[in-house]
Amino acid sequence: MTKVGEGKELPKQPTVQDYRKSIDLNATKFLNALESYNIASDSEQRGQLKAIMDQQLALIRSAVNEIKQQGIYNQDVKVENDYKQFMSGGNPDSLSALEQDIETLRDYTKLQ
Repeated sequence: MTKVGEGKELPKQPTVQDYRKSIDLNATKFLNALESYNIASDSEQRGQLKAIMDQQLALIRSAVNEIKQQGIYNQDVKVENDYKQFMSGGNPDSLSALEQDIETLRDYTKLQ
């Protein structure tokens, strides 16, 4: 077994492309949790799904901060604002805006 520091290669640093893949993956997980959240009627289940959505947004935010590209950052801010609005009111318009903004964020990750 190799001990820390004994390996010949340095650990690979994540690239911008890795961060873009992370955003796409976490956005997909967020959308799946959001869909389940809308269907769920049990408050305990909704609480667990909210925790998952919060976690996915935190992972997305972290990757966006590493990319440091203005367009993606602005879209991430829109997603977070839509999410807050949806969680406070839960009306169909805020849900639609949130889903659309997540998809737009995913599209940004595929542009370059």
